[in-house]
Amino acid sequence: MAPSAKSGQDNSKHKTQRRYKDHIVKLLVRGKLSGQFSQHLFRKLPPRVCVPLKNIVSEEYLRAGHIFLGFTKCGRYILSYTRDCGEDDDFSFYTYHLYWWEFNLHSRLKQVQYVRLFAGEEIYNDLYLTVCGWPYDQSKIVIFGFNSLLMNLMSAENYRDIYITIVSMPPPHPCHECCALPLSTSVRNESGECLEHGYVLNSRYQVVYPFPTFQPAFHLKKDQVILLNTSYSLVACGISLCQGKAGKSSQILYTKRASLSCQASTSSSPSASASSLPQGSPDRQSTQSKLTQSPLSPRQSQAVTRAREFAADLFRRAQGGAAGDGKEAAFKPSEPLVLNDRQEEPDCPKKMQKDKQTCLTEKLTLGHSSTHSSEQMLCPASSSSSPSPPATLSTSQELEHSEPGYVNYSCLHYCPQPGSLEQNTGGNTGYEDDKVQLAFTVTDLKGRSLQLVNEPDDGQSVRVEQLTLDFEYLINEVIRRDAAWASQFCSFSDYDVVILEVCPETNTVIISIGLLLLAFSPSEHCRPNTYHSNLQVSWDLNTGVCCTVGVGDLTEVKGQTSGRVWSSYRKSCVNTLMKWLIPESSSRYINRLTNEGLHKGTSLQVLADSDRCTWIVL
Repeated sequence: MAPSAKSGQDNSKHKTQRRYKDHIVKLLVRGKLSGQFSQHLFRKLPPRVCVPLKNIVSEEYLRAGHIFLGFTKCGRYILSYTRDCGEDDDFSFYTYHLYWWEFNLHSRLKQVQYVRLFAGEEIYNDLYLTVCGWPYDQSKIVIFGFNSLLMNLMSAENYRDIYITIVSMPPPHPCHECCALPLSTSVRNESGECLEHGYVLNSRYQVVYPFPTFQPAFHLKKDQVILLNTSYSLVACGISLCQGKAGKSSQILYTKRASLSCQASTSSSPSASASSLPQGSPDRQSTQSKLTQSPLSPRQSQAVTRAREFAADLFRRAQGGAAGDGKEAAFKPSEPLVLNDRQEEPDCPKKMQKDKQTCLTEKLTLGHSSTHSSEQMLCPASSSSSPSPPATLSTSQELEHSEPGYVNYSCLHYCPQPGSLEQNTGGNTGYEDDKVQLAFTVTDLKGRSLQLVNEPDDGQSVRVEQLTLDFEYLINEVIRRDAAWASQFCSFSDYDVVILEVCPETNTVIISIGLLLLAFSPSEHCRPNTYHSNLQVSWDLNTGVCCTVGVGDLTEVKGQTSGRVWSSYRKSCVNTLMKWLIPESSSRYINRLTNEGLHKGTSLQVLADSDRCTWIVL
């Protein structure tokens, strides 16, 4: 080869290496700016940080069917699970167990904890599992499982079963409360009784079409809180460990309500002090006159005015129907006459949960917005007899009436039972109606039920808070107050709710509600048409109050199936998310492990701990 040709090849080789080096530098700078590195940046790692799985785990565990998922966020543990099925294929159900393995480089894995998942549930299908945790709270993890689409043979509804397990993480070192383990075992389930590192919560609910999705990046964005979409409501569940009576003040959800409750309990109400006086006392009479003559606040007076106008419109339409031209009056309301639940339609899987008369009564009360009785509200506005001025509410009544009607809050405490504990007996959930609150069973690692207590004692207790947002009530309120097409609105038949953003600093959740509804056309009022629209709402987890962010226009649905409508709606939500997306920092990401590969008939190639640049080759 000629010298000139060789020197030309060397120069070309140097240029290629330089270009590759520049490319790596650019990728590193880009990753530093965005907070995330490309997955293709390091396709291979040095052999010294690649560990074959067969070298660190016994073959008996592999033969037992352990399915390895990956590293926990802290990098200390590797998670695996097993699924056991009975011998009878027709009536057997699956049992799932999750295992923690302590990982040390170039040493064998050591099993330190295991727990049965979704205890007490009969699972007849292989589940899709997602194991994840919160950005900074590494004291517990969440296991979210759902089955494939089922056809309920008893009805025409399509539904999915959702299973939730929240379990505490094993401690890196035994704490003061943990019992010492015997030398013969290293698994905490065999001995430890520490509540902080040994509690399990299980729950199950069903969702219907269009099935809500579970996105850990949003549903677990606030530490210690998991947001669950049950198709009928959005439930914010706060799970924490309460350290005796001193921990009562560290409430996670609905904190402003708690502060108001404390003020109401410590201050004496004017009505109570007046009622304690003798009947003929001048002081009592003067006090009652002051209470009677006290003016309403602007918010209360506006609510009373709206309630009167709404009731008066009811009477006008009733009188118009009796006069003879009832169709025009019945189908052209000046205010939307809607019930608190969805209309029953053959193709709508979400059924009405309440009696229509009960819903109408709730609508008339307008979520505690009026201080008048129902008889006073139903008086027409044109009536010559004016109702007597209402008495001022006491502090506790003001607290009750100031709470939004579309939310429900509960706070339950669970403590270990004294003495011998039986195996899982279902536990006390505190609620039977899963449309109001989710039913949780709380146990220790051995499956022994914890006791539901009214007030925590001086010891530790697991606190379960639930703040529930009722979708159907909220939809009616937003349309009534803020929709420009409210006068055209008749009813809605179905909806889909997507979480767009969660701000953990302000405890605010932004949701988008897609609607399929019936409304009158602006040009004709003889028969309503089917439309699609959307509502954007912000939900404050401190107060429970919702604020309308935006109301979409009405888009007529012509020949489209509901599946196509919801697919297009979710695609628009994804586009909105991509516009708003801000990359998280490298420490705030949510670690997510799934068994999707198993259901697709494939296997993971490696278990990667990207933070510590460690791979386990499968």
